[in-house]
Amino acid sequence: MHIDIVVESKVGAAQFKELGLLAEELGFHRIWIQNYAQSPDAFLTAMPLALATQKIRIGVAVVSSYELHPLKIANSVLTLNEAAQGRAAVVVTGGGEWPSVMKVNYGKRKTVLYEALEIIRQACGDDVVKFSGEIHNAQAFSTSWTTQNPPLIYAGVNGPSMARMAVGVADGIMMSDVQPEMFNWSIPILEKSIIEAGRANDNFRLNNFLSWHVKQDREESFRESRRELIIRAWLGRRWIEPFLDSDAVETVRANMDKFMQAYMDRSGDIKGIAPEIIDALVEGLMCSGDLSDMDQHIERLIKFQAAGFTEIALGLQDDPADSMRMIAEHVLPAMH
Repeated sequence: MHIDIVVESKVGAAQFKELGLLAEELGFHRIWIQNYAQSPDAFLTAMPLALATQKIRIGVAVVSSYELHPLKIANSVLTLNEAAQGRAAVVVTGGGEWPSVMKVNYGKRKTVLYEALEIIRQACGDDVVKFSGEIHNAQAFSTSWTTQNPPLIYAGVNGPSMARMAVGVADGIMMSDVQPEMFNWSIPILEKSIIEAGRANDNFRLNNFLSWHVKQDREESFRESRRELIIRAWLGRRWIEPFLDSDAVETVRANMDKFMQAYMDRSGDIKGIAPEIIDALVEGLMCSGDLSDMDQHIERLIKFQAAGFTEIALGLQDDPADSMRMIAEHVLPAMH
């Protein structure tokens, strides 16, 4: 199972280039740049790194066709792919942050994502794109200017229905914040879908974003973890029920604003929520703590490997270079 690194585009192009060069030196498989609305453009931020590296793969996650037409997504990732000499990838989703900021009405997500993936897949091929869909249409788009092997197209999905659809058109799937306690509903559907689509021997990629906060300073790790809790699948019921009793689940769902406030003010101080609830969510949904916790986090990663995941994307926040060195020293050797 390959280990990827994920960094937000808020770091800027110069630092992302430095981090990517370090990731290449340390032996990571891929570095992903996150596409958030309150940050620099992810594709542009990734370009200097693409031009400076020789080996590490570079991806943009996640992009929605609610924010960009599929042809524009295709054009952007193909441009990045040319600069990276065939090492680029993109995760396309039916959700994401940008549509919310743009006040776009989410509707027919499955249809929207299928059409986007199909158009992007065609655009990354050799033929002129011609597609008539319910939501998206495309015509007369040619990639005759490209010289590299096509970029990889991942579908950003979690639910069974979306996963079944995506297996037929994408090169891989990236799930978000799925934990081993959730394999009972996530893995069987994926395994069946991959077999039914004839992709079992097709190098289909299965990835999962996992939030990583392990640091030398234990208290700093937990502060950062508490700060980021709200964006762990937006604390959806399926994600928090494995770790809380029913009363605690309702408490969390009724106080989402308090988790959001801790994220917005960057304090990590979730007011009015019992510490044992917060601690259970941090332990269940994230990799946190210090070096004394490393073995249990490696054990969690091994469970993903055993379940059939081919890649894991470790999301980093503060001091990403320090985190990368720690992961390279302790995690990479354990996964080979």
